[in-house]
Amino acid sequence: MRLSFIEKIKFNSVGMKVFGFYVASMLVIITVMGYLSYDKSSEMMENKIGGMVLQNVQQMSKRLDILLEGYEDRSLLVVGNRDIQKQLIGDFKNEAERIQNNNTNTAFLSNLVNSRNDINNIYLLSENGFSYRYSPKDSFPVYNPYPFGHFTESWYKQIRQADGKVVYFGIVPSLVAGPNSQPVFSFGRTQKNLSGRGEIIGVLLYEIDPAEIMGMLAEIDYDGSGMNVIADETGRIIGDKDGFLLSSMLDVPLNQERQGISSQSMEGEETLVVYNRLETNKWTLVGMLRGSDLMKEAKNIRWYMLTLGVVFSCIGILFAIIIASTVHRPLQKMIHAMRKAKKGDFDIRVMDKREDEFGYLFIHFNEMVARIKELINELYVQKLLKQDIQLKMLGSQINAHFLYNTLDSVHWIARIHKVDDISTMIFGLSKYLRLSLNEGKDEVLISQVVHLIDSYIMIQKVRYQDKFSLHVNADESLMDYKVLKFIFQPIVENAIYHGLEKKSSKGRLDIAFMKDGSCLKFVVADDGAGIEPDKLSELKLILRGDHPEEDRNFALRNINSQIKIAYGMQYGIEIESRYGEGTKVTMTIPLLKRNHAQHVS
Repeated sequence: MRLSFIEKIKFNSVGMKVFGFYVASMLVIITVMGYLSYDKSSEMMENKIGGMVLQNVQQMSKRLDILLEGYEDRSLLVVGNRDIQKQLIGDFKNEAERIQNNNTNTAFLSNLVNSRNDINNIYLLSENGFSYRYSPKDSFPVYNPYPFGHFTESWYKQIRQADGKVVYFGIVPSLVAGPNSQPVFSFGRTQKNLSGRGEIIGVLLYEIDPAEIMGMLAEIDYDGSGMNVIADETGRIIGDKDGFLLSSMLDVPLNQERQGISSQSMEGEETLVVYNRLETNKWTLVGMLRGSDLMKEAKNIRWYMLTLGVVFSCIGILFAIIIASTVHRPLQKMIHAMRKAKKGDFDIRVMDKREDEFGYLFIHFNEMVARIKELINELYVQKLLKQDIQLKMLGSQINAHFLYNTLDSVHWIARIHKVDDISTMIFGLSKYLRLSLNEGKDEVLISQVVHLIDSYIMIQKVRYQDKFSLHVNADESLMDYKVLKFIFQPIVENAIYHGLEKKSSKGRLDIAFMKDGSCLKFVVADDGAGIEPDKLSELKLILRGDHPEEDRNFALRNINSQIKIAYGMQYGIEIESRYGEGTKVTMTIPLLKRNHAQHVS
């Protein structure tokens, strides 16, 4: 039963095509809408979460800026203290004065450290060798001399080159103790002699417990799906929550803006990256969230949209079946009636009364069949009309021959009475008409075009007398090719009327038929008045079709259009002119020995 039902279905029928098109378009629309809805919701969620993360990063950046500014203020108290400067210089009168100065500095640094119990070491490194270290981590914090020989270290040179500005190194192993020591937050600045000329007398190096900064970075972990790091201007990580990423490079390109949100691929996983640059230095606070954790809710939306798509697809298929059946039944009636008419039964009629488009088709089908029957009965009348048209065509040919004979008679009468100008013009006109009419054909041989132009010039020479001299150059190998007959004479006419007629002295007209590969080059050149530059630019635009159509320059525009329609858009007319010197018009068309050109009315 199922096989017989499938065999009855005609898959190439209009009903099946409507059904297939409806189902396909519906599935495409549901799929595209579902994808766009999911994509838009994902984008909105990403922007919303990214905005919240950016706010957190900005707040954390402000806290870090405040913390770093506090470090900078505390370092100013040290570098501005004259007792510390005196001890670095070593300018003591006796040992008692040195011990008293040492005790004073120890008390000063002890009070400074007690205000914020976060300092591991304070190094006062002198250029003259009187270096000191203060450490509150010792059992009895004292201010003791410290042997220092790190003048060649890069970090020392970097602090010295900063010339008094704070240089931050981030969370790194102790710069003095070496790479195997515990990480500390280090920064330094130069010590200058305030009693002298401001020369550098040493370097102040702070080593602070990084717990406070690492605690800030660990405060927001984005539900365990992300982390915060601090990177310097080179992209090296100088701070994270647990110290595992210190000194590694941040594998995320950041834009030049002070803050931003972007989606990056890290270790094969899509990651949301949010960053904000600090105000106090060139560091950047970067927050990173894994895309898989970020888009959990978007995945739930995707499955919801997929379920809705399946449900609505099933409903749409049911509607498609109903719609296809409403189209299929009236078409079957139409096909049945057309088969009857094909067999010669022109009395068949579709009697289904409908108010839709099928009703319109049924009505006009019935009218068409009735009309066909009437046309069959009128066939004999049509044959008589055809014969009448043939007789009229024969009469028009007789009238054309009568015109030729009459012109020939006038020509010979003028010859007898020795009126040479009239004789020449009548002879040229008669020859021109014979070639132009050419029994109603649109195409002629190039040899006939040469004779046509020769007849036209013969008439114009009588009118203009010795106004110009003519020079015709026609390649003999072109004479058997066919061309449109009405596209040559107007170009010659333009050269005479618009060029040579305006010239005060005798002019020269050159006409050439040249072969250029598989093309004919018809060149008409005169040394007449030429064309003004503005009009020449306008004329070239018209020939290219870039200028609105106007009544001016109708002949050239019409010929150019005929050439492009008959032979192709790559052919046409080109014009060159110098005002006051002359004009050259070049027409290019293909060479055809048979009637391949399109008929042009």
